[in-house]
Amino acid sequence: MALTRIYEEHEVGPEVRRIYADIRSSFDLPYVPTAFKLAAGLPPYLKLIWDDLGPVARSKEFQTSAKALEEYCRSLAVGGGWKFADQERLLAGQKFSYNDIEQLGAIVGTFTRGLAKMALFARLLQRGYGGGQRGRVTAGKQASALSRMVTLHVPNEGEAGLRVWLIYSDIKRTLRMQNVMSVYRVLSPFPAYMASVWMDSKKLLADPAFLRAKDDVSKRTLGLLVGLPARDHRAAHGIESADWREIEEMVDGFARVSPQFCLLVSVWQRSFNRAAGQIAIA
Repeated sequence: MALTRIYEEHEVGPEVRRIYADIRSSFDLPYVPTAFKLAAGLPPYLKLIWDDLGPVARSKEFQTSAKALEEYCRSLAVGGGWKFADQERLLAGQKFSYNDIEQLGAIVGTFTRGLAKMALFARLLQRGYGGGQRGRVTAGKQASALSRMVTLHVPNEGEAGLRVWLIYSDIKRTLRMQNVMSVYRVLSPFPAYMASVWMDSKKLLADPAFLRAKDDVSKRTLGLLVGLPARDHRAAHGIESADWREIEEMVDGFARVSPQFCLLVSVWQRSFNRAAGQIAIA
């Protein structure tokens, strides 16, 4: 099973490392999203999709659509009145400093941007194995300086201790996924905080109103896909039919959970109170 394991940068060859760097730059992110690290298990597939969709990800049209999806998720989170536990109070109670709390809030904001982009990209991957679709995009933007200067360490699942492993198991069981998304793995050095974030997430995932809103996000994602091109990836050589079955399973899994993660992280982000005077440092 080539697409069940996450491959970190030190585990891949020079060509895949180059693709990883281009992904970070194109998505303007300080990390490589999990879907690409899974696709690295089949380097010909990773190269195929990035050669085709990398220019799309860098385009003004894709960036505009991702921003619209991000704003839509934020409006649904506000309209639904959903919030996690007071993040400043929670983190202060766990002895996080004021600066650490600010940084964690910024990291959540980074995932808010990244997940909106990956929700669109996962749908484009589905179009790719489904025959492709027509569209046109403009030339790509200048490479992001942030993605070259800053690296966000997202621990691999193999680095988890017993407590974190138990949380991972519950995440996989609840979401019916084989891997844990980066948005949770980044919290693994802080098991108590990770457990709190996951429990707040799990409560929302059982909320009927939240699930209806998640379906709205999925529909909006499909609407924003119009005009973004994707070639027929199955027409490429070098990928066996058995591999395509794995590819579909992996891509469909990400396409299924991406809308709810976009909404969850928007709720998480608005749970940080930016009024410094209201932050109680223990």
